[in-house]
Amino acid sequence: MGIKGARKSGGLDFYLPMADPGESPIAASFVVGEISSEGDPGRFLEAMTSTGVYEPVDLDEAPGVRREVVAEADVQEGIELASRRVDYVAAVPGDRGRWLTISFSTMGGGDPNDDLSDATVALLDAIVTTFRWSSE
Repeated sequence: MGIKGARKSGGLDFYLPMADPGESPIAASFVVGEISSEGDPGRFLEAMTSTGVYEPVDLDEAPGVRREVVAEADVQEGIELASRRVDYVAAVPGDRGRWLTISFSTMGGGDPNDDLSDATVALLDAIVTTFRWSSE
């Protein structure tokens, strides 16, 4: 999915690697978005974790979920390499039914399970798990 598709799906901020001329950027990016749900937020999280794909997490005391998957290459769709994807969904404190989403993708050094992929996923997890909410 390109930036236009991500924007249509609720993407708000896009983080893409940049490099100076002659350098190679890291093959990783993430999109921050927002979704909304109706009803009990606890039931929303319960439904996500009941599949076994998402695991519960807390982001600055806000309940949420995390999942990590490897998406295989799909040459017919123009996707030549497999990628490792990490998604977070967290409740927006004090605003029932609003959820922050963070969707990350990396191809590592060409293998979604290589050391570079492990390092970029660890960096994302460090950023997200030290996230702090602010009303300012």
